[in-house]
Amino acid sequence: MEESDNDIRMFFKRWPRFYYFIANVFGPVMFTGLGAKKFLNKYPSADKKLNLGSGPTHLADDVINVDAHPYKGVDVLADIKNLPFENDSVSRIVLDNVIEHVRSPQKVLEEIKRTLSIGGLAYICMPFIYPFHASPEDHFRWTKMGFIGILKDFDFEIVEVGVRAGPISALTTLMCYLVALLFSFGNRRLYLLIMNLCILIFFPIKLLDLIFARLPNASDLAAEMYYVVRKK
Repeated sequence: MEESDNDIRMFFKRWPRFYYFIANVFGPVMFTGLGAKKFLNKYPSADKKLNLGSGPTHLADDVINVDAHPYKGVDVLADIKNLPFENDSVSRIVLDNVIEHVRSPQKVLEEIKRTLSIGGLAYICMPFIYPFHASPEDHFRWTKMGFIGILKDFDFEIVEVGVRAGPISALTTLMCYLVALLFSFGNRRLYLLIMNLCILIFFPIKLLDLIFARLPNASDLAAEMYYVVRKK
């Protein structure tokens, strides 16, 4: 775990709107595919909805934010591997760039399966071609084929799979990390400083994903993928 990386994120998450504005506009990733808010709009439900590992994110007034940390806007403090909700009690679940940070992702999927009602939907988004990022930990990456296989092992119906952030986002992010690696000479603070400066320099390149993320086979080298699944 790289505590200095996480400390920076924790500090700025005190101001969620500012944090997400900076991250979305000046970050190296261009989100083009189905996001969490669009998922909830595309598949509406009047019943209970959860945002697991929410941080300070606000998706909608009727979405319950669940997180292990007391960020502003968190409604339920809980470990997402042990949710305080009854079986078959939730209609929609969002797990947005969270599962890679969990040491036991299968337990999270078990809880999603347990708490979703029959016919309920879950939106799961995760990085694929993306560098290590502790928040506070970072453990896993999956190929599209690999994660679909896991979802089928849990007997989920695959409703939709797509690229959330494309190959140019992956390239832009890797460029920032690579330049920092080359010119920091092993100094961690200098590495972080150069990486963040590179993000400010290189981030416009990500706009090419408006085209590249939509090309056939973009999922083979996408920065992020998303999955929409239904409980049978």
